Amino acid sequence: MAKLILSLGNSLLGEIPLVKEITTIGRNEDNDIVLENLSASGHHAQVVKTGNRYAVEDLKSTNGTLVNGQKIDRKTLDDDDIILIGKHGLRFIGDVERAEGPTDFEKTVFIRTPSISANLASFPPPQGRTQNSPLSVTFDLDPPAAVGGGGLIKILAVVAAVLAVAVAAYLWSKINH
Repeated sequence: MAKLILSLGNSLLGEIPLVKEITTIGRNEDNDIVLENLSASGHHAQVVKTGNRYAVEDLKSTNGTLVNGQKIDRKTLDDDDIILIGKHGLRFIGDVERAEGPTDFEKTVFIRTPSISANLASFPPPQGRTQNSPLSVTFDLDPPAAVGGGGLIKILAVVAAVLAVAVAAYLWSKINH
C-alpha cells in the first residue's frame, strides 16, 4: 500500500497510509494530514489516487508545494519523491505498478535515417576535375508515424542531407586530388 512518511528536519513524525482517493494536507484541523507550521496554508495540497498512480496537487497555496525541489501545480509521484510543504517533508513510498506508465526507455523515440536522393554526379565537379563521382547519399524525409510527421524533423533531415552531400563532395575531391 502506498504511504507518505512525514518528517520535520531529521525527525520522523509518522507514516500515513494513502487509503483514500484524495488525501488533503494543510494547517487546518479538517485535513487528513495536519501540518503545524505557519508556512503551510490552511488547505495546502492534496494527494490524488487515480487507478494505481498517485499525484500531488498544490491547492493554490501561499508558499507553494515542491516535489524534489521543483515548484509544482500537479505532479505524478514516483517512489521516493519528496513533497516539501514549508519545513515538512513527505516522502512518497508507492506500490506504483511500473507497467501502467512508460519507463524512461519507453519514452525514447527512434527516428530512422532520413532519406533524400542526392547523387554527387548531379553536382558540378570541382574546378579542373571530371564528373565521375561514384558516391551517392540517400535520405528519407518521411518520419515514422510515432514522431508525428513534424516539420522540424523534415528541416533537420534536409540539413543533415545537405551536410552529408557537402562532406561527401569534399572527401571525393580530396581522394581524387
